[in-house]
Amino acid sequence: MKYIQSHKKLLLKIILYVMGIIMMPLGVVFTINSHMGAGGYDALNFILGERIGVSSSYAIIGTAFIAMIISALIRKKIPRITTFITAILVGITTQLWKGVLSNTRSASLFLSITFLFIGITIIGFGIASYMLSELPTNPTDDIIVACKERGLPIRNVKIGMDIICVLLALILGGEIGIGTIFITICLGPMVSFFYDFIKKKTNDCT
Repeated sequence: MKYIQSHKKLLLKIILYVMGIIMMPLGVVFTINSHMGAGGYDALNFILGERIGVSSSYAIIGTAFIAMIISALIRKKIPRITTFITAILVGITTQLWKGVLSNTRSASLFLSITFLFIGITIIGFGIASYMLSELPTNPTDDIIVACKERGLPIRNVKIGMDIICVLLALILGGEIGIGTIFITICLGPMVSFFYDFIKKKTNDCT
């Protein structure tokens, strides 16, 4: 019975992790395609890719490396190299979703707002999913995990990180709009909501 229970928990962790890796980049692409302004971190990666002359996936991996070092400093431990695997997977998945949804564009204000809302919801769900999997998170989200370990609330840390990324993206000339402000304000609470919601549901299952 104990053997079955442990395997059930492992399977649940893998499902949450895979859902997060697939869903989070999908939400990012929806926010980009809304043309109302991407989230701070996403806008930073896209403009970095343009400025350096590389694909956004390479920019994601580059900023992920920096985030990995920051997480290590917060924990005062060696960097979690395994989080880099997630960064690579997120970068690849983002490129795939960009290709799949390349012809999906918002033709009206209503569609733009709809895409933005869908994107924020999916990103929040995706981040919460792989944070709860307890498997290696994306290094940027591992900063949130590291801060949570220090007793800081998820929503406050996420909002703070997004503000910093927005400022950096602005300096580089990234796509910042009203949607960026909306994402910055709403994504932290959205992640916090889904984190508590999914945690409760998974606890009921186990």
